[in-house]
Amino acid sequence: MALGATSFLGSAAERLLPLSVPFRFFGAAVLFHVAAWATLVAGAGELATFRGGGGAVLAAIHLMTLGVFVMTAVGASLQLLPVATLQGFAAPARINAIWWLLNAGTICLAMGMYLRWHEIMAVGGALLTFAIGLYLWLLVGNLRRGGAMMAVVAHGWLAAGALIGLLVLGLVLIINTEHGFLANSQRAAVSHMLVAAYGFMGLLAMGFSYVLVPMFALAPMPSDKWALAAMFCACTGLALGFAGTWFAQDAWAALGGGIGLIGAAIYLSLMAIILKQRMRRKLGPAFDLMRLSWALLPLSLLAGTAWALNLLPDWGAVIFGLWLFGWILGFLLAILQRIVPFLASMHAAFAVKRRPPTVTALTARGPLAAHLYCHCAALVSLSAGIIWPIPFLVTLGAVAGLLGAASFAWFFLLAVLRYRTALRAPSA
Repeated sequence: MALGATSFLGSAAERLLPLSVPFRFFGAAVLFHVAAWATLVAGAGELATFRGGGGAVLAAIHLMTLGVFVMTAVGASLQLLPVATLQGFAAPARINAIWWLLNAGTICLAMGMYLRWHEIMAVGGALLTFAIGLYLWLLVGNLRRGGAMMAVVAHGWLAAGALIGLLVLGLVLIINTEHGFLANSQRAAVSHMLVAAYGFMGLLAMGFSYVLVPMFALAPMPSDKWALAAMFCACTGLALGFAGTWFAQDAWAALGGGIGLIGAAIYLSLMAIILKQRMRRKLGPAFDLMRLSWALLPLSLLAGTAWALNLLPDWGAVIFGLWLFGWILGFLLAILQRIVPFLASMHAAFAVKRRPPTVTALTARGPLAAHLYCHCAALVSLSAGIIWPIPFLVTLGAVAGLLGAASFAWFFLLAVLRYRTALRAPSA
């Protein structure tokens, strides 16, 4: 790319939103992260045999996907897309409405799923439809007006299309719980998951990583040509995977997984090149978590492909979902633990008439180290408990995830408190 990390940072400084805008989304995501793991602890006994339907596991999945994944993606894109497109968001009332609707819709939907209460699920679906509709209005308007970073903008357009698809599929599944008109609701649910995880969240994660990873590692941005090649393979694999799952053509789904692996290989090679060329030698625990998430990306594709070819036992579906969500969750939390103190430090630089607090001063390393250990323990324990299956290990993994989520929430709270303390401190 022509734009490097330095120019990206300068452009970001010119287009900073008020700190309360992205932080309210990040704060909600942190709380939903805790709620998702707590709900999974309550339904840990159902996880190994989960094949759809209502209950605690389905509620935990949607607290994670909507409350953590989508909430973080919306908050991050509202701040980062104006930098990539050189176009700002001038819609504070709509952004506030998106936040309220996303929170209320996620809570209602998860509660309806937990209690198997269709009417509350329908209310949650309606609220989420309005929230996502408003977000798409802002997203598409911003993408249409700018295009300084071609690869990022291209990923944004495709992610917007995937967001429409997952919204439609989600509404269809909510209606199906009451009327049962789908011939195979399990395949429809897996199709919904593919569009949500590999489509919307996957494309956004790939697109933003081409600027965020170089920015935090102080490295050149990768070539648009190879970034677009990875995107093409990812989209082709997703299209085949979706069609094969929906139409019960498992060979298509397996082929899609293979093409997706090619896209993942290109993407991960670009990330490796960025890290090899970096100027910052010590990257910190955030990149340990990010490397773990990158390892789970091809593992999830391999598990999904093997499951489509009937090469895995019954637990294959749950392992596929666990590693898929583990990839996205690890990536988002790694980005959050870098971007939260980074944005706070930049805002403090404009707000105080002295030397602002550094990113290091705003970062509580103890809670982040505890989160990393708990996150890894949760993935290992859940995977082992599902494969063998051992209910105690599943419960232990869910508890480890909950402790890790609490540690991450403590990191976020300390960053906010340290930022406010820096603003109140007297001038030198």
